[in-house]
Amino acid sequence: MYFVRRGNLDDFTDIANMHFESWGAAYLGLLPESYISNKNNLFEKTEMWQALIVHHDVVVWVAHDTNHKSLGFIGYFNKNNSYEITTLYVLPEYQRLGIGTELMKTSLQDILESNINPHFYLWVLESNTAAIDFYKKFGFVYTGDNSEECYEGTKITDIKMVRKK
Repeated sequence: MYFVRRGNLDDFTDIANMHFESWGAAYLGLLPESYISNKNNLFEKTEMWQALIVHHDVVVWVAHDTNHKSLGFIGYFNKNNSYEITTLYVLPEYQRLGIGTELMKTSLQDILESNINPHFYLWVLESNTAAIDFYKKFGFVYTGDNSEECYEGTKITDIKMVRKK
C-alpha cells in the first residue's frame, strides 16, 4: 500500500536519493554507461533538490508506503499557466505497481482543479519507448520538437510531448 502527498523541504534528501537511484536504472541500456556515470551524481542531485523544493513555482508529489519510506516522486514547475513535468521516477523495486500512474494522476488533477486551460508538456528520451507509451496514456503527444546533444559520438535525442485535452 502506498500514499501520495505534496513534497516539502524535509523531503529533499529522499527525493535526491530516489532521483539518483531511479535515474541510473531508468537509462541503463538507453544511454552510454559513461554518460550515466557522468551525469548521475548524488551530491549534485541533493544540492539541486534542496534549492528546488523551496522554489514557489516548483511542485513535487511524493509516494510513500505505510512506514513513510519514499518510493517515487513527480516534479513540475509552473510558468504562466504552462506546466513542465521535469521528473517522474519510481524506485526500481517499486515499479509496475501503479505508483507512477498515481503520481501522474495526482499532479494533473491538482493542476486542473486550480487552473483554467493549463498547458502541459515534458521532454522524454526518444529511445525510452516505455516512458513515451506511459505519457501517451495521459493524453501526451509528440510535437515534432527535438533537443539533441552529442556525447562521445552518441547522439542523444529528447522529444517534446504536450498533453492534448
